[in-house]
Amino acid sequence: MSAGVPSGRALRRWTRRSSSSRSTGGWSELLTEVYTALVALVLSSAMVLSVSAETGAGAAARPAPPGAGLDPGWITLLLALATLAALAGLAARLGPVSLSAPEAAWWLPLPADRRSLLRPAVLRWPAAAAVLGAPLGAATALALAPAPGLRVLALSAVAGAGTASAVVLGLGLAQAGPTTARRARTAADVALGAVPLAGVLLALAGAELPAPVEDGVLAAAAAAVLLAGVLAAVLDRRSCLIRDAALRERGSVTGQALEAVLSLDTRALGRALTERTQRSQRRTSASMPWLARAPRAWRPALALITSDALLLARTPRHLVQLAATACLAVAAVAVAQPSPWLTVGAVLVGAYAAALATADGARQAQVVPVLDALLPLGQHAVRRCRLVVPTLVLVGWSLVVFAAVAGRSPGGGEWLLLGALAAPVWAAAAVRAAYRALPDFAGPLVSTPMGAVPPGAGAVLAQGPDLAVVGSVPVVVALLVASAPPLLLAAQAALALAALAAVARPPRPTRASRSRGPAA
Repeated sequence: MSAGVPSGRALRRWTRRSSSSRSTGGWSELLTEVYTALVALVLSSAMVLSVSAETGAGAAARPAPPGAGLDPGWITLLLALATLAALAGLAARLGPVSLSAPEAAWWLPLPADRRSLLRPAVLRWPAAAAVLGAPLGAATALALAPAPGLRVLALSAVAGAGTASAVVLGLGLAQAGPTTARRARTAADVALGAVPLAGVLLALAGAELPAPVEDGVLAAAAAAVLLAGVLAAVLDRRSCLIRDAALRERGSVTGQALEAVLSLDTRALGRALTERTQRSQRRTSASMPWLARAPRAWRPALALITSDALLLARTPRHLVQLAATACLAVAAVAVAQPSPWLTVGAVLVGAYAAALATADGARQAQVVPVLDALLPLGQHAVRRCRLVVPTLVLVGWSLVVFAAVAGRSPGGGEWLLLGALAAPVWAAAAVRAAYRALPDFAGPLVSTPMGAVPPGAGAVLAQGPDLAVVGSVPVVVALLVASAPPLLLAAQAALALAALAAVARPPRPTRASRSRGPAA
């Protein structure tokens, strides 16, 4: 560099000192945040390792049943792969190399060394990925063998950390071009959706779970660390090729996601993570000739229902989400000796995730109710129309999943009827979550280790999942007892009608909501 031009390291040091001189926080607050993060990491890792150890010990203690089936250890391995794919998708959307709006505004126009200026941003996501990948690698070793040994456990943790870092560093190299960045993002999403499908294929094939060998684990750890080191060096050298627009865009998405997390708004978080990944070109509009042949009184409702159906059909991510959640539930049912609670958890989580994929129209209407305002429909009619597409789609989803349940339990027709009756409950839960109000930050806040939150924030976030859990009680009981008697079918039908009736009626606005105005 020429004389008088500061290096990137000197510029970062000057910015840090200037920010510290104006900061109102002290070392005690920093230590508190670090302590909270470490405790959360240790507790989460301990829980993951404990569950993985129990899975490996249980699989070793039980004899392998004859025929096809999914070994329980595969569940932990597939969950680790799904977590790695989800981390890659998140890193591809938020970075992995990004600058916040103030950093981009002040640093990028300066004639400083770009390589040393971006080095902390280059290493931020790989370091976080290594911290997350280490317990995943150890959990995989515990699931594959009941007593892998301390050396194998440590090498597996190193292999997991190196693999996660290498994946994120590869995404950083793809960030240099807009086309490669979009393809990398798509590849991460496809990998996440392929994990449940792999579980179904493994169950059908009856694949045996491989046992970890110390030499193989050592080679995997060495290869992962070497690959991560090489990619880190290459990315550090090529960081100057990343476009300023890409740094600003990823920093903007990161800021929006952080704001959504701090405001406890999961809908805004979903919009922040998906807005930038959609295509910019306009799609061909549908002529919808069937509306002209429909009775005039039905046309507004049919137009609204058609808009929800077209939105779902034109969003490949939601279609993949429907298929992946169905494969997730089927894979849990296809375990060789399935745990009832594992089956219950997989079916309920998969059903609610599938329901969320079908209610995107309601979520967008909550933010910008343009279409709802243009059509001559009341609020009750709009809510009823928003329930049609999620209910129909989830009926088909439930028939696929509960057909797999019927294959492992007596009474095939009863299981299919139970799934069809539970679909309206999950659809109503997704629409209820789409129309929930934002937490009220205007009043006094409650101090927690994770920051200040408004009173009743948990109740607000529970709107949607609460209805899904309460309305699925007959399904839970049926899965636990491996039977679907007529009494449970009648109870499920009653809960479905009650859920649809409750969600179809919009709540009355309170005095606080009227003073705040519509939710943004």
